[in-house]
Amino acid sequence: MRPSGGAEPSRDRGSPFLYGRTTFIAYGADPRFSYCLYAPDEIRRICVYAHGTYRDAAFYRDQLTDFAIRNQVLLVCPLFPAGLIEPRDVENYKLLRFHDIRYDQILLGMLAEISQRYRVSCERFMLGGFSGGAQFAHRFAYFHAERLSALSLAAPGRVTLLDESFDWWSGVRDAERLFGRAIDIAVLRRLPIQLLVGENDDADIRIADDDPWWRPGANLAGATRRERLASLFEQYQRLGCKATLKVVKGCGHEWRPLRDATIRFFEVSCTSARED
Repeated sequence: MRPSGGAEPSRDRGSPFLYGRTTFIAYGADPRFSYCLYAPDEIRRICVYAHGTYRDAAFYRDQLTDFAIRNQVLLVCPLFPAGLIEPRDVENYKLLRFHDIRYDQILLGMLAEISQRYRVSCERFMLGGFSGGAQFAHRFAYFHAERLSALSLAAPGRVTLLDESFDWWSGVRDAERLFGRAIDIAVLRRLPIQLLVGENDDADIRIADDDPWWRPGANLAGATRRERLASLFEQYQRLGCKATLKVVKGCGHEWRPLRDATIRFFEVSCTSARED
């Protein structure tokens, strides 16, 4: 594996299970979390894809393996387990903060660990996610857009609008206090953003006021995933972001029909990186 712009380092490959389609690997700094990879023989860049609530990280890794091979991409699919701290909890990672856990920092720590093992830069990487993974991904981008080369958001259920009228998570009024850094809109404007949703992803997912997720502004973006993603897209357009919205015909809340569009978007990012 050769890092961009450098000579091939000496290496001890170790177990074959750490290359190609890997097993799940514990994150050294906090083994409650882990990740699986597709690690090709030659690596030029990193792509992270975040799972939804079912936490089927290996599924997304396998679905994106051909893309990783063609483009010399180290594919990272983190696993954020359910039931941490609160046994019945399945949502934890989607809002970036959960009790004392900062999921954005967990991912950045994983990438630092991975970059050392596989001798590849993690300063900038592609990021995507489906459903709950897209919730995580767009919120991650608000605080770390400078680390991203492309952002793909597929059918998030709950979205955070860049609205100073409401507190986190429906808005961002208190975001700097919660996360210790401001949202840099100027950097976000430079980030290519893809928004994907199925034509029939139109179930009513409004949040009732007795739901633990509810807060003022919770339903501001709309009643369905299609409506919420459209609201997010319209806001990104108003802010001058490089965002595109694609509604995929004939499908509901499912990822496979969104796969090809996801891969095409990431491959454009890979081509742009090679030209740079």
